[in-house]
Amino acid sequence: MLNQFELNFFRLARSEKGFTLIELFTAIVLLTIGLLGTAALTTGVIRGNIAGKNLTTATTIAQSCFQENRRVGYTNAGTSSSGNGCPVGTATVSLGGVSFTRVLDTIDVSATNMKTLTVTVSWSEGTLGSKSITLKTSMASGT
Repeated sequence: MLNQFELNFFRLARSEKGFTLIELFTAIVLLTIGLLGTAALTTGVIRGNIAGKNLTTATTIAQSCFQENRRVGYTNAGTSSSGNGCPVGTATVSLGGVSFTRVLDTIDVSATNMKTLTVTVSWSEGTLGSKSITLKTSMASGT
């Protein structure tokens, strides 16, 4: 049989407000899982932003090569003798801490009075490996 002191102790213990150790550990585990998920999501967003920036930069490099060849005209497109900044061949462009390799392939003249310019821009994204894009445009002899 319990004496009066023991009965009062158990009543007080049951009426105490607060958290048990199991409840605290459960809350800590759930909070940790949430924070780790947020951290993983954040790194994924950062990697996506970097990849998007690099893709945009590579596209801009290819487009500027096309524009330069349009500027010098149909006859001089792809030649280095015209003094243009984008002759047939390979060039390295560094922007934003990344080195891009631009390759203007041999100009295809299979159609009469038409040239097709193909530019491939490649770069490295570290552990994600090498990436590249290829763009094509056509020029007519009247441009």
